[in-house]
This record gives sequence, structure tokens and C-alpha cells, in this order.
Amino acid sequence: MPLISHEIPKQLFPIHDIINDYPYVLGHLLNLDKDYAYFYKKKLENAPFSILDNSAFELGKSIPFEELHQLSVEYKPTHLVLPDVVNDFKKTIDNAKEYINTFQQNTEYIGVCQGESFEEIAECIDFYRNRSTDIIALPFDLIKDSEWVTVRYRFLKWWIKKHYMENPEYYRDIKIHLLGCQNPIEFALYKDNVIMQKLIYSLDTSSPIINGWVGNKFLEDGLITEKPKAKLADNLDIKLNEEQLELISYNIRKFKSYVK
Repeated sequence: MPLISHEIPKQLFPIHDIINDYPYVLGHLLNLDKDYAYFYKKKLENAPFSILDNSAFELGKSIPFEELHQLSVEYKPTHLVLPDVVNDFKKTIDNAKEYINTFQQNTEYIGVCQGESFEEIAECIDFYRNRSTDIIALPFDLIKDSEWVTVRYRFLKWWIKKHYMENPEYYRDIKIHLLGCQNPIEFALYKDNVIMQKLIYSLDTSSPIINGWVGNKFLEDGLITEKPKAKLADNLDIKLNEEQLELISYNIRKFKSYVK
């Protein structure tokens, strides 16, 4: 089963390690919220695996290069998400090249695949693989205006047949991270594919948390309502009542049943 992390509000910080396999940190919050920064600085000190995100999803664009580098130096995550631009293959590759060529650091890199087609996403994978990027990330909204619940599964199915199976030795050490989700039932799609199970190393999503506090219960077929528009980063200080906490706990357990 892949490593799982759910972004959580401050009220759940005391049980972070019960909920999560590893810390996933939103970089822009480290300079905005002292409690968040203190908690994750301590958490990252001893974490065998951790991710510092560039916050492109939350901000609409990645944290500036110099700021992202300074955060990486200060907080010392094991992995840093390279700057990317949503749905833009060329700008994402240019950003990754510039960042890698400008800064020298011990942190491993995660490269996010962006593009307008499966072919461009596949090119991203080859670019990052040739740059010795440790993990390759696929966002939930992989292709603009596509069906986001299944688009990553459909891409991986296509890519495995067209690329991986043609040269499995070349792609032998590829590790995939799944960024977020539209509907958690997506993760049940990967369970019956041995190659996908091997490739998918980790994932992150706040879905069980946010759906829990808005009152959406995960069912056997996943989420049957629209994805909530709320973002975890905007609700760090939310006060959760007992009913919300119970539903969050249930959703976390149900989420794991989709994955494993």
C-alpha cells in the first residue's frame, strides 16, 4: 500500500502520526502561520520521509524559487516539490531546469507532470527520470477539462502499455506520487493492477478531512456529492465538533479501504 498523508487542521495536530504515514507540508503556510511552522519543523526533524510542497494548487502558482529554496534549507524535508505551472508542459520543464541548475541542496526532488495531453505528461516523466528526480507526481487534474476521477488511471494504463512495457528496465525505479484527488474512489482502480501498485509510492489528499467537516460520508462507491470547494490551507483554525470528528475518523478508515 502506498504511503498516505492527509493535510489536517491544527486541532488534529496531536494525532498527526495516527492519521498519517508521513508529513506533507504546504510551503506557503510556513511563513504565514507560526503554529503551523513550529509543528512541522519539529515533525520534519525525525521524519524518514517528508514532502515540502510548492503550494501551486493553493496559490495558483508556485512559491518563488528563492523562497522555496530557503524553506527547504530551513525545514530540511526529505523531498521538495519542484516549481510547476498547471497544464503547461514547457513552463514546468523550464522551471524545473532553472531551479535544479540554480540551487544546490541535499533534498531529493519531486517533479510534477504538467501538460495538455498524455504525450506531454509522458515527456515529463522522461525528463524527470533523466534528471534523477526521485519521485514523479501526477496531479488529480492531470489534463484540463478531462474526467478527473479517472484521468490518472487512464493515463497510467496508456503509459504502461505504450512506454513502460516497451522498456521496463529503463523505468524500473520510477516512483509515482498522486497529488490530491477529485473523488477518493479513484484509488480503488489501482488495486487490481500489479504494475500500478508497484509504481505508486505515495499520495496526499485532504479529502477525508474536508468531506468529514462538511458532512459528506464516504460510501462504497466513494463520494457521491461534488467535491467541496474548501481548501485545508484556508481552514487551519477550524473548530471541529464531536460529530465532525467522528465522520472524519470514519472517512479516513474508509479511504484506506479504497487504497489497500
